[in-house]
Amino acid sequence: MKLSQALDLARHRVVALAGAGGKTASLFLLGRELAAEGKKVILTTTAKMYPPPSEIPLLLACQSGGIGRRAAEILAESNQVLVGAELRGGKVVGLSCPQLQELTALAQADAIIIEADGSRGLPLKFPGANEPIICSRDTLVVPVLGMSALGQELGEQTTHRWQLACRYLGLEPGAVITPGLAAKVLCHPLSYGRFLGINPVMLLLNQADTPAREEAAREVGKLLLTKKGVQRVVMAAVKSATPVRAVWDSEDGSFCPS
Repeated sequence: MKLSQALDLARHRVVALAGAGGKTASLFLLGRELAAEGKKVILTTTAKMYPPPSEIPLLLACQSGGIGRRAAEILAESNQVLVGAELRGGKVVGLSCPQLQELTALAQADAIIIEADGSRGLPLKFPGANEPIICSRDTLVVPVLGMSALGQELGEQTTHRWQLACRYLGLEPGAVITPGLAAKVLCHPLSYGRFLGINPVMLLLNQADTPAREEAAREVGKLLLTKKGVQRVVMAAVKSATPVRAVWDSEDGSFCPS
């Protein structure tokens, strides 16, 4: 099964990847999968990210001309384009919501995949009040968790904005990240739980690349599906040859091998 199938992108045109532990790799994987099917894909960010590999055109809004028109011109020649506001400090700076809405209005774009969070390369994140930036209620929000965090200590080596996790969950630095703690970080009402019942939400448990991490992902997945508004949990190792390991659907509670 492809990651695009696991996230049901046949029904969700605009997807925002949030959280930590595999957003960028997931964004480029989704782009490759959809482009290989002949789909026209816009990759972008509302945060910051590194520039794309050389085979993907990079369009910057700071350059002359309308961003929508120029994106349409590129998509006429290429199946993918990464769009940002500008380059700053070696990174692509994210678009504003009006700029993103201009791109989503393009009939030429079959999918818009957004990296909506920064995580400093860590596997777990408790977002701040102004992140992730989600511009519409029909956007599929996909919080990502890196399973390498499980069994590690909560702190600056594992968790972006760990202080917020401590404050809102009543934890001390150094608490062991268990499946229960990870699920609470993801679904707390001041974390990604704020989107439940507002946006479609699916969770991506990435880095499930060992038997122990797969078992931990199953435990996290079962806890997540008790949360009203979680539609699906995908267990994955997006950098591997078999990126999707299982899909857990809230409709019937089943955990189905891919």
